[in-house]
Amino acid sequence: MKDMWMDIYNALTVNEIILSKVDKKNIKFYEAPETLDVSKPFIVIDSFNGPQTNAYHMANKPVSLQFNFQINVESKSRILTKEIAKAVKDVMFEQGFGQLNGGLDEYFPETKRFVDARRYRKNTQIHDTDY
Repeated sequence: MKDMWMDIYNALTVNEIILSKVDKKNIKFYEAPETLDVSKPFIVIDSFNGPQTNAYHMANKPVSLQFNFQINVESKSRILTKEIAKAVKDVMFEQGFGQLNGGLDEYFPETKRFVDARRYRKNTQIHDTDY
């Protein structure tokens, strides 16, 4: 069985721009743990619309799946947050994802962090359903 979450993680962790700005241990799934050093930039990979769904059917059988992810980038610097978010967008496009409307582009004074959260969607190739 394949794992789209790990495919995304692995693609992010080999991108030179991301690696130069974010420590691999600061790329997390679902949420940032309480113990995470939030003084450094971090990335959270999450789904925003539940698990994958069937995208296309043939003879009453799913032949393609649809994945929805939200990638949150957070740091203390607005420019750094944008640089990392742009690199994430490039990686997601290389992986076949398109960017959707929605997401977040905010500064949170209570945490003193900038957040850029973008949503992405992808349908797998026909007959690529082993997820």
